[in-house]
Amino acid sequence: MPFADDILYMKNLYTKMPVQEVHGNTYSLEEHVPGLQLRYPGALRGGKTGDYCLYLNDFAPSHTHVVRAVHTYCEISGHDGAESMLCFLEDLATNGLTGTVDLPSPFEIAGHRLEGRQTRVLLYWLILQEDINYPSPRHMGVRMPFVRYTEAVISSILPDLLDIETVVARTAARGGRPAPRFAHTSLSPRFLRTFDVIENMRRSVV
Repeated sequence: MPFADDILYMKNLYTKMPVQEVHGNTYSLEEHVPGLQLRYPGALRGGKTGDYCLYLNDFAPSHTHVVRAVHTYCEISGHDGAESMLCFLEDLATNGLTGTVDLPSPFEIAGHRLEGRQTRVLLYWLILQEDINYPSPRHMGVRMPFVRYTEAVISSILPDLLDIETVVARTAARGGRPAPRFAHTSLSPRFLRTFDVIENMRRSVV
């Protein structure tokens, strides 16, 4: 099932890591995305087994970076771009790395340009951390970033209904259970369908 095998893989890496200092070991993903690697053990308070930090060269992307990038992508591409993003997120949530739906145009995050499958690989590994560090049922696990990314799409199409800074604040919030998915009577069935796909993801916590 999506995410579960690689959560186990990261946890297993902890049992044989040669260096104990934070980010002292690397797992390369450069065959998929130049400059992409996981550095572990992570720095998360409490020392969650399997925790890591994703780096693209010397840049560590966060969910807030992705939220802004999703918003910009859809804002530039309009309704067609929003539809492409929703289809991509649904496929990533359902199929993980084995999915086949790619964005039709490059995805730029904080000045870094990703082409085709590169976007899937980066987002997959960024999202996966949530089931290690903030698993359900207390938290939302991998569902949290998927929900926030979908909200970013909404904010690009319906900014008067949900503005991007609100989505960013919801994404960055820590210290309690994440805010539930955005709800409003004006939301179209299309957005609700994506939220339902996310809600019905098979649990990947192992």
